[in-house]
Amino acid sequence: MAIHPIEFRYGTPEMKAVWEQESKLENMLKVEAALAKAEGEIGLIPKEAADEINRKATTEYVKQERVDEIERATNHDIGALMKALEEVCDNNAGEYVHYGSTSNDIIDS
Repeated sequence: MAIHPIEFRYGTPEMKAVWEQESKLENMLKVEAALAKAEGEIGLIPKEAADEINRKATTEYVKQERVDEIERATNHDIGALMKALEEVCDNNAGEYVHYGSTSNDIIDS
């Protein structure tokens, strides 16, 4: 049996917390929010859309259960995150979620 550094059986409590589903969702939403903020600041997306994405890119609005439901249908984790965030954004701001980035950009950040 291989030992993986982030396997829950052997990992530290701090690293376990980083890789828990809720923590992963929170961190990926932070990346989506930061991306939208930066794009809004330079005029790549409308500032109003960037502000709305920043307001809604939290687990208060984007629920793990909804992301999981979408992922079961799409088999794409980041696509599910994007769709769930798009759904909670008002005033068509959702169309700017994930604008110009790749799934790996979000995961690797």
